[in-house]
Amino acid sequence: MINQLRDIGNIYDLVALCSSYILNEIGKKPYEFGTFQEEEFNFVWDAVENYCFEKSENGHLVAFKRLREQIIRLMAPEPSLAKCFAVIKSIDELVEVELNGMLMGGNHIISYQALNVEYVDKVRILPKRLESIHDRGDERLGVWNSDEFHTLFRKRRECACSELDKEMANYMVWDEACVKTYPLQVYRLDEEHPATKHFRETGEIIFGLVPFTSIPLQSIFDLKFKGKTFYIEGMHAEPEKELRKCYEMVCRKSREEGIDFLVFPEMMMTENILLRDNALLACERKKERKSSFIINGTIWKDFANQSIVTEGNGEKIFSYYKKEPYILERNGIEYREFLDKEKNKSYVIMEIEGVGRIGIGICRDLISEKVKLFHKHMGTDILFIPAYTDSRDMLASAEELSKEYNCIVVLANTCSAFGQELLEHGDKMLSFITLPAKNGSTRAVVLRPYYSCGCCENCAQGCIGMKVCVDFLHVEHYDSGLSYKIVESFF
Repeated sequence: MINQLRDIGNIYDLVALCSSYILNEIGKKPYEFGTFQEEEFNFVWDAVENYCFEKSENGHLVAFKRLREQIIRLMAPEPSLAKCFAVIKSIDELVEVELNGMLMGGNHIISYQALNVEYVDKVRILPKRLESIHDRGDERLGVWNSDEFHTLFRKRRECACSELDKEMANYMVWDEACVKTYPLQVYRLDEEHPATKHFRETGEIIFGLVPFTSIPLQSIFDLKFKGKTFYIEGMHAEPEKELRKCYEMVCRKSREEGIDFLVFPEMMMTENILLRDNALLACERKKERKSSFIINGTIWKDFANQSIVTEGNGEKIFSYYKKEPYILERNGIEYREFLDKEKNKSYVIMEIEGVGRIGIGICRDLISEKVKLFHKHMGTDILFIPAYTDSRDMLASAEELSKEYNCIVVLANTCSAFGQELLEHGDKMLSFITLPAKNGSTRAVVLRPYYSCGCCENCAQGCIGMKVCVDFLHVEHYDSGLSYKIVESFF
C-alpha cells in the first residue's frame, strides 16, 4: 500500500485507496466502527486541515504532496484499518467537494463518473449530498423548538452503498458490487449554467406533463412479435407527422408558460420528431430559456427504449435507456418488450445546485427494485418517469420514494395507453406527482393525480398539458399532511 501511496496524485485517489483497504479488511473480518479511537489520530486531522489551508495558499499539487508524505509516514511500517479510517474520516469532514470531470464544450456542464481516478473498478467516491430545493425549503420553513431545529419533513432514509459508506457524512463510498451493478454517469451543471442561476433566484419549480396523443399504440407503430416478445420497427408516417406538429406546438406553449421541466410520455418519439430541421422551430428555440429542460418521452429503436433529455433550446444533455420491459397484452396473450440488455446497463444523474439530483426512469423502471435502489443510494431529489401504462402499479413505488426518501416523483403518461377504455370511461388517472409530506411527527405523502376527463374534450384543438407549480418556500395543509404549496392549471 505504501508504494501505491507514492503514485497517487489527488485527495480522492487517497480516499479510494484507503477505502479499498478497509473494504477488503472488513470483508475478511467484521469491524465495529463505533470502537474507533478518534483522539489517537488527532495529528491526521491536523494534517488534512493543513492541506485545506495550504491548497488555497499554494495550490493543490504542493498541498497534496506534503499531505501524502505525512500519510506515508503514518502507514509505516504497516497500514491498518484504523489508520486508513482516520484518513478517510478527516477528509470526509474537512475537504469540500472538488470536481475534476470533463467540461462538455461551452455548455457549463461537467460530466464525471466518480471523484477518484484510480481504483474506479473497485471503489467509487462521490459527493453524498449537494444543496437541494428541500434544503432551501427547510431554511425557510423549518422551525426552532427548545433550541432544536425541526425540518419541514422527517430526515430522508439512508441507503448506504457499502459498510464504510454508513460512516460517511459528505462523501459516498461505493464498494465493488455496487460499482459493477450501477455503471454511472453524472452531469453536473456548474455555477455559470443558466439553470443554476435561475433556480438560485427562485423558490418555485414549474412542471409540464403532456399526454401527447390518444391514438392507440398499434395505429402508431409497426409492432412485430417474436415468440412471447414484441418490438417496434418504426412509426407510421401519418402519426409521426401529426406527433411532430403536436411536439412543436407543446414546446412553444411550454416556453410561453415558463415551464422548467417539460415531460412527455414513453414511446411516442422518433428521431424525426426531434429533428432540428424545421427553420421556424429552430429560430424559436434560440429564444428558449437554457434554464428549462425537456424530458423527451422515449424513442424505441434497434431494441432500445431511450429517453433523451435536452435543454429547452434542444441541446442534448444525456440519454437514459429503459431497464424494465413493458408487458403488452394482445388477444389474451402477454408479450414482453424485447430490450437489448447490452444497451441498457448505464445509469444517469443530472445535478443542479439549488435543485439537487435529478433522475430518469422509464415506465416499469419505477417498480424495479434494482432501479429504485439506485435512486435511494444516490438520494435522488426529483425522479421523472415517462410512461406508457394503463396500470396504477407504479403509484405505490412513487409514494414510497417520496415518503421515505423525500424524492419528488413526476410521472407523465399518455391517453394512448388506455385506448377505447378512455373513450368509454374518461376519468382515468393519466399522470401524477408525489411529494414528501409530514403529518405530525410521521412521514406522509401528497399525491396530485391528473385525470383524462380534465382535458380530453379539447383534443381537437391540440394536446392540453398539465402545468404544476410547486412552491418550495410556502407550505399547504393537505388531507394527508403538510407539504409544499402546489398551483395547477392547464396549458
